[in-house]
Amino acid sequence: MSKRRPSRVGTWSAILFCTGACAGGDAPAPEADVPAVPTFEGFVDLEIGEIDGDDPYLFSYIFSVAADPLGRILVTDSRAHEVRVFDPDGNFLFHLGGEGDGPGEFRFPCCVGFSPDGELWVRERPRYTVFELEDSGARYVRAVRRLAAGQLGAYPVAFDADGRIIDLGLLPGSDGRFVEGRLHINPDGSADTVEVLEPAAAAEARRTVETESNGRSGFLFFYRPYGPEWLRAYGGPEGVWATAASSAYEVELHGPDGAISQLTGPPTPGPPLSADEMEYARGRLEQDMEYGNVDAPMFDVPDSKPPLAALFFDRVGRLWVQKTAADGAEIIEADVYEGDTLVARYRWPSRVRPGPIPWVTETMLYGTTTDSLGVQRAARVRFEQRP
Repeated sequence: MSKRRPSRVGTWSAILFCTGACAGGDAPAPEADVPAVPTFEGFVDLEIGEIDGDDPYLFSYIFSVAADPLGRILVTDSRAHEVRVFDPDGNFLFHLGGEGDGPGEFRFPCCVGFSPDGELWVRERPRYTVFELEDSGARYVRAVRRLAAGQLGAYPVAFDADGRIIDLGLLPGSDGRFVEGRLHINPDGSADTVEVLEPAAAAEARRTVETESNGRSGFLFFYRPYGPEWLRAYGGPEGVWATAASSAYEVELHGPDGAISQLTGPPTPGPPLSADEMEYARGRLEQDMEYGNVDAPMFDVPDSKPPLAALFFDRVGRLWVQKTAADGAEIIEADVYEGDTLVARYRWPSRVRPGPIPWVTETMLYGTTTDSLGVQRAARVRFEQRP
């Protein structure tokens, strides 16, 4: 493990200038109407993981990193089939799980979260395994079977206003294809389901090619390189969730009662593609032509990336709208909303990846770093408000 604190980043307008310069294009002028909200700068104050050494510090594949109310750090190593628990200084305490199908065992766990009464829920493909975290270990409580078909993995362990676990999966739609659904699991094992619709802009960046092999038909899906993506954020307070197409700063915030609020940011494009990104996009399109057995590229190469990179909720229920960074940028930035009100901006080093399931508090962000040898480490970013 290691601790380090890099120098502070520059001013807001300087960061905007660097973003354009790093991408190789003209530097954009600072936004004149940027709301005056507090800005918090992040620095890496802890990394856990080694290239060799004691087993607890050697990770196979870190899927998610979280923290409990005591500040202990929970690292889910999916390929080792366990969750490892470290103290706030990065010292190994104990692990839970282990490969298997028995009580308290896992196969490729992905995600963790705490229920309203403080139990730790660990999700794997067929079920949730529930533990009570103690001072020196974890006590197995029970297992809860997942109901969702075509289960989707990369989303938070979350609960609604009634304390029901919220599962995600694919449901048969009216046209015969599957759509995404939120399943609120009742105590008797039944579920109340809410359909989640993909934004049209994201769907337009996908092409479907029908195939047939050995008398069986199927579909191949192709996506525009650096095109619009469907962004979702789950795990908001009392089951609040959000959705957007990454191509525009227009986010729908869905309340537990079904009410929808619209969060709209500046109508600016994302950073231009660098030369390396252009080359990658062209290569992808050529591979897709061969794989899909088509005579022409299915998409063109865009001039710029979408403006939005991700949506996620922090542990106090605020929505983070992460912006797309230019190729080679050293800083990532997110706007933070309380309800539909912009309340802060947070920035952190781009080498820290929050991953598919970010775990963020008002002062900390947990994620991973990967060095030049491919060694993956759990990382903690500490935020301080800029004067």
